[in-house]
Order: sequence, then C-alpha cells, then structure tokens
Amino acid sequence: MQKNDQFIGICVGYNTDGLGIVKHEGLVFFVKNILRNEEGKIVITSMKKNYGFGKCLEILKPSDNRVQPNCSIYKNCGGCQLQHMNNIEQKFFKHQKVKDCFKSIGHMEPLIHEPLVMDNPYRYRNKVQVPIQFNNQKLEVGFYRNHTHEIIEFDDCLVQTECSNKIVQECKLLIQKYNLENNFKHLLIKHAHRTNEVMVVFIVNKYPLKGIEELKNELLTMFSNIKSIQVNINPREDNVILSNDEVSLTTDKVIQEKLHDFKFNISSKSFYQINPDQTQVLYDKAIEYADINENDTVVDLYCGTGTIGIFASRNASKVIGIEIVPEAIEDAKKNAMLNNCNNIEFICADAKDGAIEILKRNETIDVVLVDPPRKGCDEITLESIVKMNPKRIVYVSCDPSTLARDCARLEQMGYHVIEVQPVDMFPFTHHVETVVLMSRVDK
Repeated sequence: MQKNDQFIGICVGYNTDGLGIVKHEGLVFFVKNILRNEEGKIVITSMKKNYGFGKCLEILKPSDNRVQPNCSIYKNCGGCQLQHMNNIEQKFFKHQKVKDCFKSIGHMEPLIHEPLVMDNPYRYRNKVQVPIQFNNQKLEVGFYRNHTHEIIEFDDCLVQTECSNKIVQECKLLIQKYNLENNFKHLLIKHAHRTNEVMVVFIVNKYPLKGIEELKNELLTMFSNIKSIQVNINPREDNVILSNDEVSLTTDKVIQEKLHDFKFNISSKSFYQINPDQTQVLYDKAIEYADINENDTVVDLYCGTGTIGIFASRNASKVIGIEIVPEAIEDAKKNAMLNNCNNIEFICADAKDGAIEILKRNETIDVVLVDPPRKGCDEITLESIVKMNPKRIVYVSCDPSTLARDCARLEQMGYHVIEVQPVDMFPFTHHVETVVLMSRVDK
C-alpha cells in the first residue's frame, strides 16, 4: 500500500495521541477523525515500513460517542485534537492511555482510577500564547496549524476565556493602528480566574517602539481588569519565545490568583498550572495521597513557584522546595510570605543536586512530592529520592509514558505503586495529568 491509497476499515482503539488504530492487510494505520468501533473510508497520508498514517474521508458507521466540534477552526488548528469525541469517549481514551503506558512501558497493572473530569470543559485555560506574523502586507494573529508555522486566525477559542479572546482581537486592531506589524512576534495573556486580574505581555523584536505607549493606554482603557502590561524584547529567530530582557509598562509586574484560600503571585515567566479548577482537584488528590501529619518533613522536587509545597505546608512540620529556575524560586519565596508559610524553605538547584544537598543534611524525610517536566526524572534524581527513604512518594506527571517508566524504576528500588489517579486538566486535547501514590516496601 502507498500514499493516497484508500480502503475501508474499523477503528479498534487509540494511540497515545488520540489517533484511531485501524488494521488493514497486516498493517497498522493511525487515523485522524475516527472513533473506536467506527467504520470509515480512509485515505493513506504517509507510509512507513510497517505502519502508516491516514485520515478518515467518510464515516460509514458512526459511533454514538461522536459529536460535531463546536470550534470553527478545529480541523486546521493544532491546539485541540479530541473535539469529535464526547465527554464519555474522552474519559475512556485518557483512562486507557494511562493504563496502556503503565502496562507497555512500566510492565505493571496497578489500580488506575477513572479520570476526574470537568462538568463544563470550556473556557478553562488561564494562559494564551498567540504567534503574530506580517506576511504579504497582512497581519496574521492566531494559532499554528499542526506541525507547521502557518497561522490559523480565530475569533473565539472555546478553551480560552472570553476576556482573553477579546484582548487578542483588540490587540490585533491596535497593532495595525500604530503601525507595529513588523515588530510584534507573540502576544501572551494570563487571566487569573478567581481574581479576574489580567497580565498582557507584548513580545517584540526591539524596544523602544513608537506607538507602544499609546497602544498600552488604549488597552488599559478598554479592559479595566488588566493589571499588568509587560514588554519582552526577543530579537532571536529560533523558537524561544520569552527572553530575559523585559520592561514593565505598568506599576504592577505580577497578577494574583487564588487556589482555595491560598494566594499566588504570577509573573510573565512563572510556571502556573493552566486549568485552575482542575489544579485544585489535582492538588487536593496529591495532598490526600501524601497523608502528611504535623511531624512530617516534606520535600517538594521541581517546586516551581511553590504552589503544591505551600498546600502541603499547612499539614507538615517542614517543607523543602527545590527548583532550578531562579525567577521561580524568587516567586516561590514571595508566595510563601504572601500565605504566611513560615515552615517552608526553597533551594535553587537542579532536582538531582538539590536532592543530594538534602541527603548531606541527614534529615529524616517522610514524604517526597515530585512534579517534573514532561521528560520525567533522571536516574540520579530517582536514586536520590530513594536514598532519602521517605515513607511515601507522590508523583505528579503531565506525561503518562515517562511516569510509567519512572514508577517502574522506583518499583525496582523498593517502592510500590498503590494507586493511580488521572485528572483531565486539558479537555479536548490528548494530554492527561496523573498523580501516583507510591509506598516504601519495608523489608
């Protein structure tokens, strides 16, 4: 079989990206826009040695779980992948994705609960990052088409807040009004859901710029909840979006958000979970698994701006947060002060170096909370966690494959997976957040 060939096939399941798995003539095809148990007419879009990719031209026998996507640019935009699935099918897919990763990568089948999902999975994102291009005398503001740098423009993104969408559209008009089309590279908007405070970051190739002060003033007049406007100057031509060169156009350089009754300051470079409602669900489950008491010392690896460590500090004797990004550590210290957390300290170091530093102190560590980036933990970090000898490890992950790999390593080093709880932080996408409880196996 070769590219552009067509055949009729039945979807038997999904791969980790949410593509349908269709078997035909001894080959496996990964197919867009087809659901489990559906029969469809498929065209091959590319062929590899033992498998291929395709897209569904026509659904011959539709699933009851198929829905019409609400988004007008769904087929072209690379942001959401699962809008053709209803909530039931998305939940099934994400549950199966986590189970498949643990079975195929970790070679284990622990108790994996069904994902905790949102009742209303729209308008959940608190951050939007929009590329801007000026091509053939036309200003383009939107999202990249999947696997390209072609911009797909939009009026209303259903996973962004209405306010963020309006700011994007007004900024496009103002950039044109003040002839700044050649200077803008990206627009970054952060919208705190609980406080309604907004930060806007203009990412430009040079500064100062004639007209940018007037643009700022008009934007502040239009949107009374914009608290902070920053200019990030980035002349680089690669895919790095934010530089370290930043100028504030407002007195305030941060906005504030709340999780339960905790307050958190968010700067332009702060890492903060994208979905505030599900972040509370995720953190509540992590704290439940950690089962911290007033005598416990807790280590929070990859602590970021200190959010989950501050959650844990309420129950613990002491919390030690470790993070490699200096700006995040500064934000974490300010957040601890903001919440009157006097039993938490922060170490600015790589996870493995910070873990080694704690080992040198000979402190008794009762619980380790670990929330690494997508690539997971390296071998030295995992070994250092085990050497701390905590009673429990609570592992929060945005990638089930590296999570399963690391859990398998920890199993070999004396820790057992008790239970796994997926949390749907990113509805309509193939991503899923997961929290795992591991307990020390006492010999």
